[in-house]
Amino acid sequence: MSKPPLLLAPPILLAFLATGLEAQDPPTDTARAEETREETPLLPTTVVTARKWPEDPEKLPQSLFVLDESALGEAGIATVRDASLRVPNLLLTEFSSRRLSFPTLRGIGSGQGDPAVTTYIGGVPQLTTSSTNIPLIDVERVEFLRGPQSTLYGRNALGGVIHVVPKLPGGTTEAEGSLELGNHDLRELQLSAGGPVHGDGLLMRVAAMHTRRDGYTTNDYTGNRVDHRDSFFGRASMLWFPGDRWEVQLAIHGERSRDGGFVLSDLEGLRQRPHHIDQDFEGEARRDILAPSLSWTWYGDDLELTSISGYQDWEIHESSDFDFSSQDWVRRTTDESQRYFNQELRASSPEEEDAAWRWLLGLNYFSADSWRAAANEFRVDEGGGPPPRAPAGTDVSEGDFDDWGLAAFGQATIALAEDLDLGLGLRLDHEAKTADLSRHFEGGRSSPGRQSTHGSEEYDEVLPQVSLAWQAAENVLAYARAAQGFKAGGFNLAAPSDQHAFGPESSWTWEVGAKSAWLEERLRLKAALFYVDWRDMQLSLFDSTVGGYVDNAGAATSRGFELELEGEPRDGLALFGGFGYTDARFEEYVDPFGANVGGNTLAFAPRTTGSLGARLSGGPGEEDRWSLQASLVNVGTFYYDAGNRESESYSLLDLRAGVEGTHWRFDLWVRNALDEDYVPVAFQPNPLDPAAFVGESGAPLTFGVSLSAGF
Repeated sequence: MSKPPLLLAPPILLAFLATGLEAQDPPTDTARAEETREETPLLPTTVVTARKWPEDPEKLPQSLFVLDESALGEAGIATVRDASLRVPNLLLTEFSSRRLSFPTLRGIGSGQGDPAVTTYIGGVPQLTTSSTNIPLIDVERVEFLRGPQSTLYGRNALGGVIHVVPKLPGGTTEAEGSLELGNHDLRELQLSAGGPVHGDGLLMRVAAMHTRRDGYTTNDYTGNRVDHRDSFFGRASMLWFPGDRWEVQLAIHGERSRDGGFVLSDLEGLRQRPHHIDQDFEGEARRDILAPSLSWTWYGDDLELTSISGYQDWEIHESSDFDFSSQDWVRRTTDESQRYFNQELRASSPEEEDAAWRWLLGLNYFSADSWRAAANEFRVDEGGGPPPRAPAGTDVSEGDFDDWGLAAFGQATIALAEDLDLGLGLRLDHEAKTADLSRHFEGGRSSPGRQSTHGSEEYDEVLPQVSLAWQAAENVLAYARAAQGFKAGGFNLAAPSDQHAFGPESSWTWEVGAKSAWLEERLRLKAALFYVDWRDMQLSLFDSTVGGYVDNAGAATSRGFELELEGEPRDGLALFGGFGYTDARFEEYVDPFGANVGGNTLAFAPRTTGSLGARLSGGPGEEDRWSLQASLVNVGTFYYDAGNRESESYSLLDLRAGVEGTHWRFDLWVRNALDEDYVPVAFQPNPLDPAAFVGESGAPLTFGVSLSAGF
């Protein structure tokens, strides 16, 4: 089936339809927040768009965790990974190369290949993990949606969605700058400014950040600090009101990072001497991202029309010591790039506080062209090097990957009674993938000819979801939800025994929960129970001759619960905490070493996750304030592999103290204050030795100061 043209459903069609419909004034964010509650609560309420329309998260019939701009700033949270530590039942595994960031939610996750928990930035999906872990600069909020979101968000959302919502330009002129200094020669400068450009009809905002620091890890072979970071990130946005009924947003963000290489080393060695490696070759990791987007909304009495167009171009280059030792045996180079376009068109009912029903219909189209190349340079002949041995020369794999998809989706919320709502959703999804792969060996005593492989697959899926929300009392919501998740199959760049193709995976999740507010809304409590049935799961595996690859792995189940608390028992004292329990196990699977691991715990699925924190503040007035904050996160035991041969657990304590005036703020901060030694990521590099693991040390104790000022 050939790829449809990009003009299949252009945004101009909805604009044409809108010209003949009666319009109403677009609601402001303030109005939306006021409409969600009859009275202003003592605890702030953040409007979310988890179901692609604005609503109060306390009324949403699904498990959701939100960190708004205030919470991010007060805790000094600067990355998606830092934010993820607060979220029960979420583990975001991050290598020293930031583009390798793999979230696992309720036991559902992935490594190589497409993500199982997808990330959206400003309403635009990130098709791979290579562009997801960006700095949280000038961000309004981050929404963590737990459970399948495939009906509304489509591909790669069977575990959940992470939605980063950037801050929009405001109606008043403002500017702010901050400087952060810390140990390991940390230097971070942030600048932002925004306001009206031409009357009240055109608003703009720009933000930029430059970060540098030395590495945390010492290479004993050279004496160098190797996992250093140096990056520039910028974002610009424009908000335009061409008429009383129109809202147009144009945004662009980009990054240029030049980081040190991987710091992978023998697991036992890292546990004895954290942050030390012994390698003859020091690589590098480079990433460049450019991502513009355009969205507009037309507000009418009978419906609202929305278009979101996104384009992204990213490139990465990585090189590393692939024998992870001081012996000059194997080096690896990876180069990847992707260009993709995503278009979504939606029509929905207008916002009405007491509507008997709400509805949304949409179309989504995406097209992605990717190129990937990997080269393993074997620098010794067959007589040396670790097994499996290879002749001297370079094993080169290259691949062109073409992917496109088309979907129609809809959802409706119907009031069955005054206090009972039924939610229904359905998505019809089609995706087509092709891959042209080649592999050849350069140099050595024998150089076999080029091997070429072509693959082509199409996937069709129907993705339903249903929910019930019962307002049991004024401040108590009980709900039940069932949803299907799906992720298409695909192709490996290289895999052992020519396992280039792998199949799709799917899941069903059942969830019940409750959300409540107490003590005149000074305290909020949330709880959820879930059960996941996961079939044909895609596992990320590793082979020393080809690197990472994906293979299907039978079936698994996951069950557990989440508890969350947020409160302000008295003025000046804020409490927050959460706890998650997950029991995620293989039902059937034989791992690459031939072991039957049925009944074992899934890799990178902690049995427990938890966080607890408090913030104490006071001062002579509303503007002149002081604050003290402490937060402790715990990641319970999790395994690195399907065989459950090696495990890890850790706790991290962060401290922060600050004073602020009308236009300034000064903070002292400490992260990992107990200097916990831990290895958050490790894998098995040798297909002949299941007991061998290499990993990377987690970030050590860091401390510093930050100063910000603005008007």
